[in-house]
Amino acid sequence: MKKSFFHKLFLLFTLITLPALVFANGFQINEQGVKSLGMGGAFVAQADNPDAVYYNPAGITQLEGAQISLGLSPITPTVTFDSDQTGKSTDAKKQTFYIPIFYATLKATDRVSVGFGTFSNYGLATEWPSDWEGRYITGGTKAEIVTLTLNPNLAVKVTDKLSLAVGVDIQKMEVTLENKLKIVPYEEGYILLNGDGDSQLKADDWAYGYNVALHYSITKNWKAGISYRSKIKHEIKDGTASISLPSGNLYNSTFTGILSSTPAMSIQKTGSTDITLPDILYIGTSYKLGKFTFELDGQWTGWSSYDKLEVTFEDGSVQSKPKDWDDVWAIRFGMQYKVNDMLDLRAGLIRDYSPIPDETLDPLVSSGDRWLYALGFGLNFENLSIDFAYNYLDDENRTFNNKVGSEAPYDENNPMTGEFKSADAHIFGISVTYRFK
Repeated sequence: MKKSFFHKLFLLFTLITLPALVFANGFQINEQGVKSLGMGGAFVAQADNPDAVYYNPAGITQLEGAQISLGLSPITPTVTFDSDQTGKSTDAKKQTFYIPIFYATLKATDRVSVGFGTFSNYGLATEWPSDWEGRYITGGTKAEIVTLTLNPNLAVKVTDKLSLAVGVDIQKMEVTLENKLKIVPYEEGYILLNGDGDSQLKADDWAYGYNVALHYSITKNWKAGISYRSKIKHEIKDGTASISLPSGNLYNSTFTGILSSTPAMSIQKTGSTDITLPDILYIGTSYKLGKFTFELDGQWTGWSSYDKLEVTFEDGSVQSKPKDWDDVWAIRFGMQYKVNDMLDLRAGLIRDYSPIPDETLDPLVSSGDRWLYALGFGLNFENLSIDFAYNYLDDENRTFNNKVGSEAPYDENNPMTGEFKSADAHIFGISVTYRFK
């Protein structure tokens, strides 16, 4: 049985990690399990199915035998920018992103369990029209940060009530930032291009972190959980910056005459940067009352680690953008009603606060404080469970009026300002969990 189980585990892992390298949405992705998604992600204390590998791996000591969970969570976000200068509304490109879900657990002995998960819990994907007024901001036409984390865990049942777990996070990150270029300073004059140029920054890196967790059964019906994931620092040494410029004319600073003409050209150089993804703390408690189970969780994210995005190039030049994000909490409440042995009904509510100060808000991540509303249900059979979930994300509007807008002036003395609004997302999930005997 064990040989067959791990053979299937390897095949499924290979299939599910491939799309994880392609799709991502939002800088922090909390859709890491479908049963938990139906309860608003309030799951750190229950931790009673393979989703626990992510939310609280100490909880996997509750799971019998070998279990595997495979699923998908499609996310469809929208956002609009209303310009103060032109009065025009611009919609970000509508896309659907598919977040893969894969977990496996095995009860090795009465006291020891092992678990494995692969997930993408940090990511960013925004794409704006190539002719919108924010196209000259770094990442203003396309911004993508994709992570893939491999996470083996060991959990030990210390007493009948207390379980502890430790794991390793092995993470790959890929970054792509694209924007347009217009007027480029050059010696004593300026190159006025015959159309926009193109700028692209690309980088990737592997890095490592750790996670620890605790699960405690206060009584038969009352549980508590704590789970922590460390910061992961990516030290990128060989990122590339590619610049493509169309032909143009070189003017003096007053644009009174052509000094010379320039041909189309392409430039590529290597750069380095450090990006530290934040640590996360989950803490929560659940209580079972008859057919109902209620859970209240707090999620703290240490976004202050994201203080700047700075690239140092091989020629000594530096491109630096301040971020100065804040540490924030999200509050999650979830509930489940067990109709019968076959059917579970779920609901949840989330208040998620934005880490982004007004001073560094930009089109890459323009989110405000959010409300999320969750519904879900599960169908349970002898060895099989099928879970479904839906979340609606309602993001508050954000006013854009800071120094970032001066990178994309409507005219020379009129920086880009406006409002990011109508930001929402529809989040779905379906997963299958199989319990091997």
